[in-house]
Amino acid sequence: MAGWGEKFSKATQAAISKSKEMAEVTRLNVEISTLKQNIKDLYMQVGEYVIQEGLLADNDDVAGKRKEIEGIQANIQADEAKINEIKNINICPNCGSEVSRNSKFCDKCGTEMIRETINAPENVNVCKNCGAPLAEDAVFCGKCGSRQE
Repeated sequence: MAGWGEKFSKATQAAISKSKEMAEVTRLNVEISTLKQNIKDLYMQVGEYVIQEGLLADNDDVAGKRKEIEGIQANIQADEAKINEIKNINICPNCGSEVSRNSKFCDKCGTEMIRETINAPENVNVCKNCGAPLAEDAVFCGKCGSRQE
């Protein structure tokens, strides 16, 4: 029986040792992954700095990437404008809040909202406030509600 107990004890010690080894390898692998991600983040920061500061402008690869980034940014802006149009909102230039297109002021910070005027066909009455086309006998604007008399 003593031989069996000894074997069991050695097997248990080996399993514990192997478990500790695996835990340490896992911990080191997580640390390595984190460090590699830190390097990628630094590469991105350097690349962003190079693009924003206009560095390496004479390098064709960098110039090509810069142009590609500008195209993507233009697409993002166009899509954001479409979303704002669908949601019938403007973005406050002061605080970045979403503001109804019917509002003259931001309800978060009070900044006056600059509203786009609508281009109406010639010989059509337009709102004195927002430029929206008006019916011939309109007393109030259907878009912004301002009195027209």
